Amino acid sequence: MMIDNTAARRSPHADAKKHLEWLQTRPETFVPPSDEFDETPTNTDVDQTGLEAEIIEELGPEVRLQHQQDVSQLTGRIPTTSELQLEFDKLAADKEIPFEYIPDGCYARAHLMCDQLHKDSINSAKMFVMLENPYSPGRLTADNKYMHAEWWYHVAPMVFAADDKTGKVEPFIMDPSMANHPMKPQEWVHAMWDEETPIKIDVTRDAQYGPFEEGGANNDFEESLQPAHDDAAGYMAELKEIKEEWCHNHPGDCNRYLIAA
Repeated sequence: MMIDNTAARRSPHADAKKHLEWLQTRPETFVPPSDEFDETPTNTDVDQTGLEAEIIEELGPEVRLQHQQDVSQLTGRIPTTSELQLEFDKLAADKEIPFEYIPDGCYARAHLMCDQLHKDSINSAKMFVMLENPYSPGRLTADNKYMHAEWWYHVAPMVFAADDKTGKVEPFIMDPSMANHPMKPQEWVHAMWDEETPIKIDVTRDAQYGPFEEGGANNDFEESLQPAHDDAAGYMAELKEIKEEWCHNHPGDCNRYLIAA
């Protein structure tokens, strides 16, 4: 059942099917957001402009930067890449975040991870990857042991970290639902993309809960924190049922999994 919230309080479903069902209930057609969401990076602490240009160039002509907020004035310290891996492992071990439930809920997972990054004084922003046309047959996809996901968008925290050896500062995506390590944005996009469907990228401050297209700009991180906990708890309950059914159908594998865990 879809939750009818406004702005940040409506679960901004990433699941393509749920999103299309929601679009069909709207009297108006899909309208792209205005340019009021855009900001020119000041490149205060990091060269956001240059790094974004590198990402888009490497991804190729089917990808464009749609909107950006100035995230170059960092919200926390710049960790080394080895420190970032330790932080990633800490986030991945959080039992209240349903990383294995991949069909939906990336917005809640991202928000809760950013909350922990705040507590650990590490800089954080968010990166959204979206289909250029949400009505198109193209999808962003992912799979794990338990389920298959088809998204119209995906979001995760973006953290700037410094290479242990060279000191070069680059952005990394924190997404334990897709990998066991921080990923370069290009690597993250390639992991879910078919390389052909046109897509677009938004770089936002971490207060942004869902895509700007759905609910507009979110400027208050705290206003979406309880909805994130609520959404995560709901998906965690669904994940528990899915894993129980999987174990019922794969008793031998499940026993080995439980022993390993």
